[in-house]
Amino acid sequence: MTRDQIIAALSEDLIVDLTRQLIAIPTRNPPGEEKACAAFIHDTLTGWGIEAELIPAPDPERPQVVAWMRGNGNGPTFILNAHIDTVPEGDPALWTYPPFEGTRVGDRLYGLGSCDMKGSLASIMAMLKALKDSGARLPGTLMAQFPMGEETDEPGTKTLLAQGYTGDAAITMEPTDSRIGPGTRGACWHRITLTGPACHCGLTAPDAADLMHVVQRFAAEVEAYHAEVSQKTHHLLASPGCRITRLQLGETHNSTARGCEMTVDRRMLPDESVANVERDLRAMLERAAAGRDDIGWDVAFVDLNEATETALDSDLVQSLGRNIREITGAEPEIWGPPYGSDMRNFVCDAGIPTVNFGAGDFRVCHQPDEFVPVPDLVNVARVAFATALDFISAETGTPGRAGPGRDR
Repeated sequence: MTRDQIIAALSEDLIVDLTRQLIAIPTRNPPGEEKACAAFIHDTLTGWGIEAELIPAPDPERPQVVAWMRGNGNGPTFILNAHIDTVPEGDPALWTYPPFEGTRVGDRLYGLGSCDMKGSLASIMAMLKALKDSGARLPGTLMAQFPMGEETDEPGTKTLLAQGYTGDAAITMEPTDSRIGPGTRGACWHRITLTGPACHCGLTAPDAADLMHVVQRFAAEVEAYHAEVSQKTHHLLASPGCRITRLQLGETHNSTARGCEMTVDRRMLPDESVANVERDLRAMLERAAAGRDDIGWDVAFVDLNEATETALDSDLVQSLGRNIREITGAEPEIWGPPYGSDMRNFVCDAGIPTVNFGAGDFRVCHQPDEFVPVPDLVNVARVAFATALDFISAETGTPGRAGPGRDR
């Protein structure tokens, strides 16, 4: 079969049917229900004669799946990645169409995770089957990763890469509305702690020690800082920002607070560092607490989602663009997703050129009546498949990057 015949064999009916079956298996996270769905993916693929493994790390109760169509030479390894977990459905009464039935209405397929990202799981499974059924043996390897825990920033994809399930280029098939997403803003979080003497609210200034005055000054500092950093621009990504996202203080209704804890969310561009963010936070706290020797404060790092960027002139971005034109007739659109994804693990942890590219509008995700447009789902699958085939048809790549068990 020719390349175009292999792509044409990618079945819309199979993609839709698999998506509906996957929607019917709850994978809510929290609490982390990936196990049954991982088993379904693994058993379906192995039933088709495709090599697949259940990976019991990082959590044996929430296994991940890796599958391959291995090459017959030392060509590149191309990775397609889609996470198994979804957010919880919330109140089922708010759904017009049941969240776990995969209801098709016209060109829309409704259900929890239809867009984020059961449709992508189904598309990748269908790609593996199309390549298997073609009988083609290409120089490179097509690897599929189905990780756990993406919705809660758990190390699913990170663990797979660390264990050697790696490659030369990758697509994380997050919803981008069929646009190429070669970068994402990062985010870091810090915990701010303030301590000071409490007093009875019956006291009046200057006798009353009120920590809230410092909290208010710090909040004003953060607002000014947000206005400053949001002036920064990037050719692809939205501007950075800074917000207080959590505030807890006070013990009783008639005493001033003796302590306060805040979480600060800082959205970041690729050229910004956690060290500089922490420096800025400390400077703001020093100004907010100036003249208050009775106030103690601390800044503690909580977590980081790195910003990512893959060059627009990279082979991956250029190949996707060519295939969008060829398969859909549309001009490719470059977009900087405002969300985080496991793309950061590929780019920042493993140095693998990666883009986000998937069907559906992310704005319908994480809410009732989530849906994915079926024509977009199929077109994106064909474009991603064509791009993967172009890569693994090359005669040379990075030997041994098909992951553990390459020679079995």
